[in-house]
Amino acid sequence: MSAKLFEAALGIADPWFINGVDFDAGKKELTIAVDFVTGSRFAVPDMDGIHPVHDTVTKRYRHLNFFQHECRLAVRVPRVKLPDGGVRQVEPRWAGKLAGFTLLFEALVLTLCREMIFTAVSRLVNFSWHQVTAICKRYVDLSLVQVRLL
Repeated sequence: MSAKLFEAALGIADPWFINGVDFDAGKKELTIAVDFVTGSRFAVPDMDGIHPVHDTVTKRYRHLNFFQHECRLAVRVPRVKLPDGGVRQVEPRWAGKLAGFTLLFEALVLTLCREMIFTAVSRLVNFSWHQVTAICKRYVDLSLVQVRLL
């Protein structure tokens, strides 16, 4: 039941599925394990067709909070074998531009940074000022932004 609920809430669709949920109340952390169906094939950008899985690596993505608890996705990410013999990692559609974050988490950080100073945002999301700045730099040319000192 909880796996289907989290799949619906996160927009996880075939061939991906929730493989487990771990809630640590002491650490105030929810970890959701995401996997894919064995035998699945995946498309990659700039390559025609769908390709067989070569191997996998588990990647962790910081996601939006689950109530007051930090939420992370532990995703078994495939690397696929290409027709030319090369191997390329599949990027899940929810992966952000900066490694280790989901698109929704990055969108939250960008929205907060429009209204707050980076230091305040970093405290709120529990990441360093440098990580918050790195997320913003992936989407916005900060040299073009006018900064107002209050």
